[in-house]
Amino acid sequence: MKLNSLAIAAAGLGLAAAITLPDALFAQVDPPEMRPETGKYSADITVQEVDIPGAPPQMAGMMTRMMSRKTTYCLTEQDVEEGYRAITRRSQGEGGEDCTYDRFSMEDGELDAQMTCRVDGRTMTMNMEGTGTPTSSDITMTMKGDMGVGPGSIRMRVLHRRLGPC
Repeated sequence: MKLNSLAIAAAGLGLAAAITLPDALFAQVDPPEMRPETGKYSADITVQEVDIPGAPPQMAGMMTRMMSRKTTYCLTEQDVEEGYRAITRRSQGEGGEDCTYDRFSMEDGELDAQMTCRVDGRTMTMNMEGTGTPTSSDITMTMKGDMGVGPGSIRMRVLHRRLGPC
């Protein structure tokens, strides 16, 4: 173990002594994960791209209209204990409770996460990246898996914004 030397003066004795301390005591402590504030939020979900090979061309337009939406929700004290996981779960809408995180990182306002969800008996993988503050976020989600007519992907942008108290 590498040790650092720290010279100290022995109180009242006028003596100098050297003690060694482990580097871990000097290491910077990571700040706690940023959390959203409690309150009422809006989520503006916009489908940016639908790629389902072999699907009829009109299906992409139909899915874009069905999945693009605006919604509101409230985050409670219990919700914000989860940190940004509470926000990303809201991005899933109904059924988000059937999702588990494969990875999740929210450091310095940068989000990088992946979750696996069960949707109508099918498994979907959601990759998320974006930015966030305690009162807003801008997240790009790419959903891949069985779209009901075969494998495909849908990319969405989700903007969350705090509106005020619930």
